[in-house]
Amino acid sequence: MSSLRVGVVFGGRSGEHEVSLASAASVIAALDANGHAVVPIGIARDGRWIVGGNPLRALAVEARIALPGGDAYSGVRKALADRAEAVEARETDA
Repeated sequence: MSSLRVGVVFGGRSGEHEVSLASAASVIAALDANGHAVVPIGIARDGRWIVGGNPLRALAVEARIALPGGDAYSGVRKALADRAEAVEARETDA
């Protein structure tokens, strides 16, 4: 199987913004594990497009700031942070 260069668009103005970030992290990890080159493309809640660097990490930081407190969201915060760090580590190793 040949390697593909794949753009993964995530985030956006939706109420499901954080879910999109978590889904993107999983998709990026799976594509990377299969040898594909991934170009992450994030969309902030205010509609800004973020390309280059680690948009997943940048948006995860915004999500941590934007999420209300409470136990229900603490797991979401941790998952976003962990996945963003994993993507960042992958990019650093490349």
